Amino acid sequence: MLLSPPQLGKIFNYHTLIAFCMIGLIYHLHLVQDRLAARIPQVPAVIPHNPNGIPKLLWYKLGPKGLSEEARNWTDTCIKGNPGYRPHFMTDESGDEYVRKTFAFRPDIVNTYLAFPIPIYKADMLRYLLLWDQGGVWSDLDVSCKGVPMDEWVPPEYQGKASLVVGWEFDAGRYEPYVRQFCSWTLMAKPRLPHMMQVVDDILAEVRAKTLKYNVPVENITLEMMGDVVDFTGPRRLTTGTFRSLSKRLNRTLDLTETYNLLEPRLFEDVLILPAHSFSPLTNRYTPEEKAVLPPQLVTHHYSGNWKNDKGGE
Repeated sequence: MLLSPPQLGKIFNYHTLIAFCMIGLIYHLHLVQDRLAARIPQVPAVIPHNPNGIPKLLWYKLGPKGLSEEARNWTDTCIKGNPGYRPHFMTDESGDEYVRKTFAFRPDIVNTYLAFPIPIYKADMLRYLLLWDQGGVWSDLDVSCKGVPMDEWVPPEYQGKASLVVGWEFDAGRYEPYVRQFCSWTLMAKPRLPHMMQVVDDILAEVRAKTLKYNVPVENITLEMMGDVVDFTGPRRLTTGTFRSLSKRLNRTLDLTETYNLLEPRLFEDVLILPAHSFSPLTNRYTPEEKAVLPPQLVTHHYSGNWKNDKGGE
């Protein structure tokens, strides 16, 4: 039986619609794949995870001068000591491109990051953004590993429970006045943690407040305007942001004294806090009795301090 023109038209329209849908789906999949590939070069589609569920990614940030021989020796201790972890050295250019594409859904992040005129601000913010988006381990270039595999940084009793691993920089045995803060030179995290985004949002709030106060655009802010880097984007910002996010998660204000004077790792909800000895033994003092029960040192920070100049870095 021959089909009438209206019937042929219906069949044609139906099949045409299906064809267009298939073409659209294929285009979308290719677009997503291209965007993922552009975001982080050489990150495999399937990323292995350590026993705690942390992606086996190791993040570094290079300055304009690249990797010095000294920094290469330090980073090699972590890279060669953890062969299952894939190292990535971000540059100024790749960092800008990554933030621009990955955080297009947050113009406030992109615009602020790209406008930052001071290198250390961008380096600090990049570590939080990478760990929020990708997870893994962030390490500064002047950090060396002490031989304990990263897979073993989380004790067996906390495996699978810790989403963020931080260590105290200042905590034990100090007699002079000091403010407790986490090390920001080494961080371990699962992706998409509200703790990391809280730190980023707190930085953005401070930028808005200071640019309004001084009536300047972000690209014209100075070190003097923003105050101590440690407070603005560094370790204390990391510490206060993490505790603020953790308190929201606990639905109570965390009594910070619960986290002080640690001699062993302690889990607070999903944040594992390591004793200061783990990441920063040189800035803390312990009695012989305390040293006998401390877990092993995991890294050494060599304090190259490249960001400590009147330009805030290279």
